[in-house]
Amino acid sequence: MLRTIGTRVLAGLLAAVAVGVLAGAMARLLMRLVALLGDGETRFSALGTFFIVLVFVGAMLPGALTTALGARRTGYGLLALGAAFLLFEAVNIAVQDDAAELVRAGGSRLLLVVLVLGAFVVVAAGEAWGIARLARALARRTVGGGAPLTGVPVREAAAG
Repeated sequence: MLRTIGTRVLAGLLAAVAVGVLAGAMARLLMRLVALLGDGETRFSALGTFFIVLVFVGAMLPGALTTALGARRTGYGLLALGAAFLLFEAVNIAVQDDAAELVRAGGSRLLLVVLVLGAFVVVAAGEAWGIARLARALARRTVGGGAPLTGVPVREAAAG
């Protein structure tokens, strides 16, 4: 039983890291594009990029673990909350940093920025969807079966 739980936790962790790194890198590229459109500084440090990726992994980790453990609806809810958090932060940072430059830039450039911010929605939703699929697939493949970890009496689990 403990081995099954550990394997599922590892599957969720692997899914969160693999998809989170990809989504964080894509978000970093979108941030650079927003900075280019706003005539801002486009240079980001490696440490800053690392922390962006870390936030994208950490925001989805609870949902990935829960999904891998078999509680799909709860996992989906946590993944949706993680995606909402990432979207809130992406829009909040873009508005705080570049709002004045973007308003001065004009209509066509502002429209491009809105489209790029819309791409953040695709990245966050795609990350949640990808993590849910990968966590379930890894848990099924490594442990077998997609059933949640239920039906184990507490006394039996504590004694064994």
